Amino acid sequence: MKLYHFPASPNSRRVQLTAAYLGITFDEQQVVDITKGEQKTPEYLALNPNGLTPTLVDGDLVLWESRAIAQYLAAKKPEAGLLGRDETERADIARWQCWDVGHLMPHMFTLVWEVLVKSMLKLGAPDQPAVDRAYEQVGRCLGVLDTCLTGRQYLVGGSLTLADLTVAASFTYAEALKLPVGDFPRVKDWFGRVQALEAWKATQP
Repeated sequence: MKLYHFPASPNSRRVQLTAAYLGITFDEQQVVDITKGEQKTPEYLALNPNGLTPTLVDGDLVLWESRAIAQYLAAKKPEAGLLGRDETERADIARWQCWDVGHLMPHMFTLVWEVLVKSMLKLGAPDQPAVDRAYEQVGRCLGVLDTCLTGRQYLVGGSLTLADLTVAASFTYAEALKLPVGDFPRVKDWFGRVQALEAWKATQP
């Protein structure tokens, strides 16, 4: 298997985190430097027409979208339990993956771009109204997480699943962005459990 990725990307980290937790190693990893526009080269666009990372190539399979890649990897080691124990848990995991991509990650992307990336690449000042809106929406998402974690240690069932790895990866830059995770005690405890994983530590950008 060959993984095309950008090390600073939470989406790429989502795949690497899943692989590390499962003990899966890639035969080859190639950095796609988005700061140099390498994701827009004809060669890369032939693999991923969206011009985004990550992309996985496994034999004849060319797979993009980090959550789909994570599911593919988890299916290689079902005994690890990341896909859930039954159809109810699998549906719940899918629900959290959809929530992550539809509700949380768009606002996290805005914050990462406006607060961190623009400064790093000297692209000018942040769009403050966009930043303010994104912080407000991420706070709303933290509230949803906190409520749904009532009485449980993990998002689905009683053990770690792809739901946890998927959502946690979106919070890769929580500390750098000064997100108010500490204001939500159940989220703080949950995120701490994920951060304690060796796989999390090994895949820190």
